[in-house]
Amino acid sequence: MNQKTTTTLLSLLILLAPLRAFGITFPDKPPSEHYYVDEAGLISPETGEQIDKTASALLGEEQIPLFVVTISSLASQDAVTYTIEQYATALFDKWGIGSQDRNYGILLLISKGDRKARIELGAGWEHKFDNQAQQVMDQLIVPAFKRGDFAGGIAEGVRGLDAMARGLELPKAKAPWWLLPAMIIGLIGVVMLIINLFKTGRRGWAWALIAALGVFLFFIIRAMLSNAGSGGGFGGGSSGGGGATGSW
Repeated sequence: MNQKTTTTLLSLLILLAPLRAFGITFPDKPPSEHYYVDEAGLISPETGEQIDKTASALLGEEQIPLFVVTISSLASQDAVTYTIEQYATALFDKWGIGSQDRNYGILLLISKGDRKARIELGAGWEHKFDNQAQQVMDQLIVPAFKRGDFAGGIAEGVRGLDAMARGLELPKAKAPWWLLPAMIIGLIGVVMLIINLFKTGRRGWAWALIAALGVFLFFIIRAMLSNAGSGGGFGGGSSGGGGATGSW
């Protein structure tokens, strides 16, 4: 390849580079009464109503806009060369979430086909809430997505982001439905075993086993109810407006 050909190719690459930015597509911003766009079909009517109610109250009371967007995949938006972080930033800026005077917008983006989600924060947050955003992602959103409960994960994520924006303690993830029945069955089993031991008069290691099972059951239940800890501190991030990324 001679120098002239190389120069020509470089010139073409420079000319075509801006087309990368113009080639991608974005969902249309929702009408003023709604705060979500569900192109991937993940949001149930009940969850949609909850998003609108929560986001409307947050905007009215704290002047903080919160939007949720689901897409089928980055490829469906002609954004195969973009990461989820880059696309979230581009969408955030395209929509102009927030304002110049109060740039505290929040975007929750879910790409179903890529199995990735991104919380993107406006520049006003200054990376000070990246730890809390990551906690919302890791504890409230991703676990539900791994179970295939996208509507539930989105609802929990919105609940957590609302608490974060208001400066409240982040909510705990809801305990699984089987936890209470399992706890009741376990306690009944321990009680029946103790009664049986009293009737038979057995002693020694059997009582030690009962005590060990009781202690084990207690700590397992307590750990599950606490859902692995409380809120985190402040920290730095890598994206322009701060935020958090998760995958499942």
